[in-house]
Amino acid sequence: MRLKDKVAIVTGAGRGIGRDIALAYAKEGAHVVINDVDPATAEATAKDVRALGRKSLAIAADVAKSADVQRMVATTIKELGTVDILVNNAMKIVPGRLEKLTEEAWDTTVNIGLKGTFLVSQACAQHMIAQKSGAIINIASIAGLFPYNFAGAYSVVKAGMIMLTKLQAMEWAPYGIRANAITPGYIRTPGTEGMYADPVIYEGRRKGVPMGRVGSGEDIAGPAVFLACEESRYTTGSVLGADGGQAVGYFLTVPGRRFSGGSID
Repeated sequence: MRLKDKVAIVTGAGRGIGRDIALAYAKEGAHVVINDVDPATAEATAKDVRALGRKSLAIAADVAKSADVQRMVATTIKELGTVDILVNNAMKIVPGRLEKLTEEAWDTTVNIGLKGTFLVSQACAQHMIAQKSGAIINIASIAGLFPYNFAGAYSVVKAGMIMLTKLQAMEWAPYGIRANAITPGYIRTPGTEGMYADPVIYEGRRKGVPMGRVGSGEDIAGPAVFLACEESRYTTGSVLGADGGQAVGYFLTVPGRRFSGGSID
């Protein structure tokens, strides 16, 4: 087991990519704190982690609120003793055209996706600095490399997460902390099922992926395990693509490529 007895916090882990990462970590021996704003989905994932023989806490918290973040990290340390791994996955996208996007819509995406990543990373890093070890994995997106139109602040937030990752890696490397980002491409999750259930949208997106298929949460969980374990001990500040080849630019040549509603990854 590559993560035996490590303690991980995964934000936004009630469903989708976060849930798949949490379960992959548990299968590799980690004890996992499940964060979500929805206590029911958080507890459901935590129950599945426990079924794999690991310890798990379900902590409902808003990552955009400092008090919630401090409570989550303090509870983790009190109950499980440490924080070895952090996965910043929580995100909420409010789509819309820039000329019509409301301030509230902009703030929602920025606060959860970027501010939340900063707040949770900072709180965990203060503990990781003291123990001189830790791994931070930020779930960015291919949308942070190429703009997704009509997706509100989404691309801006994901690009910001990539730069924040590099800054974390640079500042915290002397303390034994590694920070890396993953950039998913098109991923089918419960949050995007409403969009992918439309065969026209699904087929259009599938054709835009060089590997010929839309990804799953498990396609992101594998890289997340690698970046958390000892095998990646000399890897920090990296941006690891998990997009079926989209980042080579092929998908940009497909006419009509645009955000189609729901969540992008």
